[in-house]
This record gives sequence, C-alpha cells and structure tokens, in this order.
Amino acid sequence: MGSSADTAMPRFSIVVLTYARDAILAEVLDRLYQHVAARQDYEVILVDNNVEPAGREKLLERFAMQRYLRSGTNKGVTARNDGIDVARGEYVILLDDDVFIETPDFLDRFAAAFAEDPRLGVVTIRKHVRGETGPRVDLIPHTRKNVDLDRPFPTFRFVGGCVGFRVKTLRAVGGFLSDFFYGLEEIELAYRVIDAGWTIRYSPEIVVEELEHPAGRKSKVDSQTDRLTNKYIMTWLHMPFPQNILNYLFFTPYIVYRARGEIRVGRAIARFLTWLGKDDRPRRKPLSPEAVAYIRSCGGAIWR
Repeated sequence: MGSSADTAMPRFSIVVLTYARDAILAEVLDRLYQHVAARQDYEVILVDNNVEPAGREKLLERFAMQRYLRSGTNKGVTARNDGIDVARGEYVILLDDDVFIETPDFLDRFAAAFAEDPRLGVVTIRKHVRGETGPRVDLIPHTRKNVDLDRPFPTFRFVGGCVGFRVKTLRAVGGFLSDFFYGLEEIELAYRVIDAGWTIRYSPEIVVEELEHPAGRKSKVDSQTDRLTNKYIMTWLHMPFPQNILNYLFFTPYIVYRARGEIRVGRAIARFLTWLGKDDRPRRKPLSPEAVAYIRSCGGAIWR
C-alpha cells in the first residue's frame, strides 16, 4: 500500500478498480490525468484485484494525491469498498479500468449536480460502448427504456463504469453487497440508497466511453448466470410483496429469451437456494412505502 500527500484533504476521491487489464488501465489513467493535471482537489485510489504484483502503483506517481491498495486476491466488484473505505473526499467517483472519461470538467459537473439538491446521493451519467451506434437498454438507468437520454431526469438506479456518490450517502447505507462477486451490484446498492431517503439523478452532461474489454471477464454464460443469481437474491432482499412474486414469475423467462441459451437457469436457482440457507446472509428488508412511491414518481416499475 502506498500513499502521498497524507495531510491534504481532497474534495474528490476517484476510485479505480482494476483486474487483468494493465495496458488498458494505463490508457484510462492517461486520459484521467489529462482532465485533472491542473487540479489539486482530488485523490486517485487504485484498487488492485490482481493476484500478481506488477508495479501498478507507479502509474499513480503523476497524480496530485494518490493511494494504492492491493490485497493479493481477486475480490470481485466488492473490492470497490476498499477504496471507498479510505476515501477522504466529499464525493467519491467510481471509475472502471476500461472506461474513458470524455468530459474534461467532469469533476465540476458532478459537484454542481450535488450542489443542487442536498438529498441527491448518486449521479449516474451517459455511457456509450465503443463501436456501438445506438444506446443499449442495459445502459439506461431506468426500467422505462424510452426515456430521453439527452435530458437529465430523476431515477432510482444507476449504471456502473463511472458514477458519482456523495460520501455521506455511502457512509450511511454501506458499500457494495459482499454477497455479490459480479453482476447487478449497482441496482442492489441503489435500492438501499433510495430506501434511506436519498435520490439518484441521471446527468447527460458527463459522458464516458466504455470498451467492455474482454480481459478479466468471465464467459458470457457464466456472467449471465451470476447476474440471474444476484437478481434472485436482490429480489428476495428488497422487493416488497407482491412485486417480488411477479419478478420471480416473469423475469426468468424474460432473461432466458434475451440470453438465447447463454445462461444456466438451474445453476442460478441452485446458487440462490444455497445462499438462502446461509446463516450469515443479510436479512430481508423490503423497500419502504416511501421508496416505492419515489420509484413510481420517477415513472419506474417496481417489479422489474
């Protein structure tokens, strides 16, 4: 573990999680540095999920304040919590290691969005995938997929890759669920955010490009199976009755149709049942009536 400027207090903490993408990581940090080189109000925290060391901390030397965290094991998406735990900024920006920020003043735009509403806990931004010409439904932070992505709107979920948090929000609700290694962790955390009375806003003014680089990723079948398992867990944890029943009844055939054979439903169900039998699993806490009302006020569907 390494750090610099330990006595300074940054306003922004940029947490970058990396695994098996060294070449792309260097390019992502190069782009990030272009945007922040003239600033002194940020820190970059690199969370290294790789098993083998490779001198990745050297990539941080140019940044005004920096910290390197490495556990020597791949913790999956919950390793972001390590960076969140040591973040000293007022705002935490989570950035994936294959995502290029295209908006030079992105930090100021995050801060301006948060300044407009003291109950705003999360800012989700506009993301496109390199080589794709149209918006993908899984990158739209809403259950209604015909929303106008050129305009800001209040919402109840966020999309990963690059997302901003008020640090007070994360301290209040906790970080990513340790039961999830990969998949749908953003939606689960979003449920806890809105259930605690915070709001989420989509801002098209901040734009990033994601490579969806194959390095470090599981096969599509394994990834889809993980996501379905986590969908079952998330539904059990947070969806109120009867929306939880509707979700179990209708989401499984929907995802089977969408995945077109690239998913193992039986394995996902078996993993969910194994998780359900654990003594140390989180307790069920359905969304409050206030959170349900908030989702509906955003035009969202509860059961999906």
